[in-house]
Amino acid sequence: MHSHSNAPALALRAIGMHPKYAGYGYSLAILRITHRHPEYIYRLPKMVYPRIMELFGCTRSALDRNIRFAIERTWENGNQALLSQLFGAFGTNWTPTNIEFISVMTDFILHGSFEDPSSDEKLQAEAL
Repeated sequence: MHSHSNAPALALRAIGMHPKYAGYGYSLAILRITHRHPEYIYRLPKMVYPRIMELFGCTRSALDRNIRFAIERTWENGNQALLSQLFGAFGTNWTPTNIEFISVMTDFILHGSFEDPSSDEKLQAEAL
């Protein structure tokens, strides 16, 4: 497992998710947990979501809605080449579910291009 603690934020930035969305913060917090504990991917609704709801003081519906919104905006305005590479089958016609998104992003963080991200340029070059 990769130990770079900033890898989840770098991954979200690489795909073009904007920090101005509440869903970015929720996604980042979830990815920080699944980065450390990939096995939690299979227990997101039961183990991870309650932690995030407590941390941010939000409801389950707000959590889901805001993550979905951030994913949709990223699909519209993000790094299309990288999104296509990571999510392939989803393309531009539809977006992954929240859990599919978290699962793919966790895999990307653990096994992707974040071994030694010394600069944004290097990160983007490796990600493509």
